[in-house]
Amino acid sequence: MAVLIDVAAFRSSVPAEVAVAAERLLGSGDVGDLEPVGGGARAVVTDDGVRFEPWVGVVDREFTGDCDCPAPPGDDGLCAHAVAVALAAFEDGIRFSASGVPHGDDGDEEPGRADFQRAAASLGPRQLTELVVVQAMRDRLFATRLLGRAGMLGEPSLTGLEDAVREASNVTGGNRWEIADVESAGLRLVAETESVIAGTPTPELLDLVERAIVVWDELAGFLIDAWEVRRTEPEEVSEPLIDAHRALCERLGLDEGEMEDRIARLAGRCDFVMDA
Repeated sequence: MAVLIDVAAFRSSVPAEVAVAAERLLGSGDVGDLEPVGGGARAVVTDDGVRFEPWVGVVDREFTGDCDCPAPPGDDGLCAHAVAVALAAFEDGIRFSASGVPHGDDGDEEPGRADFQRAAASLGPRQLTELVVVQAMRDRLFATRLLGRAGMLGEPSLTGLEDAVREASNVTGGNRWEIADVESAGLRLVAETESVIAGTPTPELLDLVERAIVVWDELAGFLIDAWEVRRTEPEEVSEPLIDAHRALCERLGLDEGEMEDRIARLAGRCDFVMDA
C-alpha cells in the first residue's frame, strides 16, 4: 500500500544545515537517476567527488533514510545525501510503500552474504581498498562492475566485445579444451558486454550483443552437461546477457511490440539461453 508524504512537513522537519546541503547537491546536479527500490527510492549522490548511495522510504511508519556516508545522521537516518534523494523523489512523483525495506534487503539473503557484510564492515578503508584492487586486477568482470559503479568507465570501444565474441565462437573448435575454457569465455562475454552497454546505445551495439547471446548459447549446452565439474552456473552468463539486451532495447526507444519481436527472433536462434 502506498502512502502520502507531507512534503511541506518533511522540509520543515529537516535541520537547516542539512536542508541547505541537500539543496546544494540537487542544484549542482550531483543526484543521479532515481531508482525505486524496496518500496522507497535510492540514487547515487556525488559529494565532493565521493559517490554515496542513499535510500529513503517509510519504515515502521516513519520516513527514514539509509546512507553509506560517514556523516552521523539524525535519529531518522536522514543525512544531506538522503534528504537530497527524498526531495528528488518527491519532485519525481515516486510512490512510497507503507513498509519500505532499505535497498530491497528483505532478509532473504544468499548464504554467507551477512558474513561477508560483517567482514567488510570490520575492515579499515585501506584494507578494504587493497582487497578490492587486488580482486579487480584478477577479475575483469569485477573490475568492470567496480568502474561502472564508480562512474569511471568512460565511452567504451566495441573492440573488446567483438574480440570476446570471436574467441568464444572458437573455444571448442579444437581437440584440447576444458570446461574452464567455456566458463572463462562466458564470463568475458559478460564483462565486455557490461562495459560497452555503459556507453551510448546504438543499433550496431544491439546487434553485437545479440551475436554474443547466440555464441554463448552454443557454449551453454556444454556447461549444462558438465554439472559435476563446472564452477560457473550457466545463468551467471545467460542472465546478464539477456538483461543487457533488454536494457539496450529500452534505451534505443524500441516500443514493446518491436522489443518482443526482436526477442522472439533471438529466442528462435537459441536452444538454452533464452530459457535462463
